[in-house]
Amino acid sequence: MSENLIFWLTVAAGIMLVLLLALTIKSKMVPGTEAPGTKAVRRPKIKKPLLTADEVVSQRFMPTKFREGYAQDQVDELLERIVLELRRLQEENERLQLRMANPRSEPVSVTDPILSPEQVVLHKFKPTKLREGYAQDEVDDFLDKVVLDLRLWASENDRLREQITGNVSL
Repeated sequence: MSENLIFWLTVAAGIMLVLLLALTIKSKMVPGTEAPGTKAVRRPKIKKPLLTADEVVSQRFMPTKFREGYAQDQVDELLERIVLELRRLQEENERLQLRMANPRSEPVSVTDPILSPEQVVLHKFKPTKLREGYAQDEVDDFLDKVVLDLRLWASENDRLREQITGNVSL
């Protein structure tokens, strides 16, 4: 009797796994876009806007106590530098876009970065245990996004600069 029960429980689990897999795959497809006799196409990825200085200012991390976290003052200090760099990149981007719209406007000067993506990657924080810190995983995940978006802002500004000077290949 118990062998029969185990067999049918295994069969039921297998069926549920197949159904779950089918639902997961189906949820990633766009309904109604398939041609007759073909499978549906995957949803296109939507380009998310770049991180802004204001978003960094409003970022909050889960505090930790009695478990390892990052020293809050060190994280806050790095975030302040990130805000300054994002503001510099955003302002440069706005000036470049104005220059694109009006070629007779004042040339856009290139300013030195306040903080590079590589400096963010290499930055180390003092760990905390007994005093309050920030959740390490949350900080690390957010800084990964910061690094990516710093690179994207710089790349976009370079692209605009190339368009303005006419050194762009389409």
